[in-house]
Amino acid sequence: MDKFWSYLGGVIGGYTLTQASLDSIGLGVLNPVLDIVGALSMVVFGAALVVKGVFTLAGK
Repeated sequence: MDKFWSYLGGVIGGYTLTQASLDSIGLGVLNPVLDIVGALSMVVFGAALVVKGVFTLAGK
């Protein structure tokens, strides 16, 4: 449970990056970069949550 909230925060942060729109401040050209970084963040932290859960279930 020690790193659970950090991993969950990483997943939520990645989702937020994919939903962010910078068009209103004139930086709309960065939207594809935010989508890629957000997607990678969700995949990495989601995988970490799954691995941590498997280790917890296995008792290690």
